[in-house]
Amino acid sequence: MAQIHKNIGFAGLGQFVYTLLAFALIPFASRYLGEAGFGIYSLATAIGFFVSLLTDLGMSTLLTREISKRKQLAAPIFSCFLGIKSVLVVITVGLLLIYLKVGGIETIAFHTIIIFSISSILSSYTQNVFSVFRGFEKIQYETIAVSVDKLLSVIIGIVFLVSGLEIRIFVSSFLIASIIKLLISFVILRKKFIQVKFRLNYKRSLPLLFAAIPFGISVLLAVCYNYFDILMLSVMTNFQDVGWYSGSYKFLNLTTLIPTVLSTAFLPQLSVNFNHYEKLTGLFLKGCQYLFIFSIPMIPVVLLLSRWIVLTFLGSKFEGSIISLRLLVFAAFAQMLNSFFVSLYAAVNKQKRILNFQIVGLLINVVLNFILIPLISYSGAAIATIVTEWSILILIIRWAVKNIFVPTAEWNELLRFVLKLILSTLVTGCVMLAAKWFAVHDLFILITAFVTYVLCLQLFKCFDFWALSRRVLTFLR
Repeated sequence: MAQIHKNIGFAGLGQFVYTLLAFALIPFASRYLGEAGFGIYSLATAIGFFVSLLTDLGMSTLLTREISKRKQLAAPIFSCFLGIKSVLVVITVGLLLIYLKVGGIETIAFHTIIIFSISSILSSYTQNVFSVFRGFEKIQYETIAVSVDKLLSVIIGIVFLVSGLEIRIFVSSFLIASIIKLLISFVILRKKFIQVKFRLNYKRSLPLLFAAIPFGISVLLAVCYNYFDILMLSVMTNFQDVGWYSGSYKFLNLTTLIPTVLSTAFLPQLSVNFNHYEKLTGLFLKGCQYLFIFSIPMIPVVLLLSRWIVLTFLGSKFEGSIISLRLLVFAAFAQMLNSFFVSLYAAVNKQKRILNFQIVGLLINVVLNFILIPLISYSGAAIATIVTEWSILILIIRWAVKNIFVPTAEWNELLRFVLKLILSTLVTGCVMLAAKWFAVHDLFILITAFVTYVLCLQLFKCFDFWALSRRVLTFLR
């Protein structure tokens, strides 16, 4: 567990810095771009995710898994992936241009999407380098590159926004930061790990590509049912509704921080123990404990403070985002578990099962969006997201219980742990309601809720924060 804790520390630090800086950009973007401009920015972001995933197609996850098992072959494996990547980039650019031509996107939105897509392509190359760092369990180098990237993009972006420059100039900040991140990552890779060579060996590349495709399609489908609603809203409603829905969705994206950190930290160890199901089950359930510490109290906090969150960080023009945020928090709980389960299925080479479940989820999502968006606009999109995430979670858990999990003492430990978390959350919720009753400012309610929850975790022995403090100090030394 020592290496896992170290992985969590570095991965958590990187994701925390990334998320904190990304969150700092939201108030500026929402206020200076306005609802429609924020809608265009959100559409470009959604398309950028698709571009990034199509140019990666699951290779990053497969690369981490393979290098974890065979570190001595890291150089030739990475070279093959680099060749495959370049071919996928050409194909993806062609598909993007066709989409933009057929979609009749207006000029400003067209240029914004192109700039953001180029940034996504460069970031996709960087992501493969990060896979090497993860495979060697040297995640600190990823943390450095990610922190530099986000710091630059946020600072430059805010300067562009405050200077009154248009949205196309604003998104150029992401392109500039992506170029610098790419250069830093490849320099570290070359000096610390392997010599970088471009090689397209079809005999070696094709099997790797076919092995990576299920990972890629799985993540692509996850993005489809997470961002398809934004694309549909842009077609079926207007950019104002897209902006309101995207505003609340930005907060939902913050919840991916914890499962991303846990997946990054646990995947190498899960992969090593892929054929020892008892140890695999124990490791995964330990990860679930960490996940539930954050996901369970998230629901009452967002429900009670959603108005303050939206108006504080997005501004008064985004009041329409409040209701969708209250709905999406229920989807966020399921989404966090779904994301973490991907690392378990990947470790045992059952990623195709996740793919099947996500196809079902995508079908549910598309049907519900077509029905609900014309009726209740972005609220309908939020409801569709809730149903989709929970449907997939039920399918994932059902299959894992039958085919992966084995009876261990950790199951009873997890049950007791969750009951303690629920009790801690109930106490915290009562304190928040009492503070609301006495008209305490929402910021102080949030601080009080945090302190109450931490004290409850310590009191009910869910988490030993004193031991954590000592571990952090040792880590810093």
